[in-house]
Amino acid sequence: MNNTAVTILHLAPEDLLKEGFFLQLNLAALAHQATIFVIHNTGYAGKKPLPMAFANPCLVDLAPAFRIRGARIRPTDYPALLERATAVCASGHGPFLIELLEESAQC
Repeated sequence: MNNTAVTILHLAPEDLLKEGFFLQLNLAALAHQATIFVIHNTGYAGKKPLPMAFANPCLVDLAPAFRIRGARIRPTDYPALLERATAVCASGHGPFLIELLEESAQC
């Protein structure tokens, strides 16, 4: 491991609808940035249910579209995955996207 500093960004589904998110994700992927994108999926994007806000409400599916690693997990699995994602990013393997299914998510 080359001990690269890892940035963790916590996002809500509505943050993905804001201008610039996909550009940020694309640039992170192209530059192999050590960034972990944690999307806290509550089942809603603002006040809209996810299926009404996104053509595909499975947000982790963005990961392969940008050729980065990703995982869709429950809160109980978060600490272990965060440790693994941090190690992956710190070793120079680029960004990691985590879709964290909050208890209220209907997925």
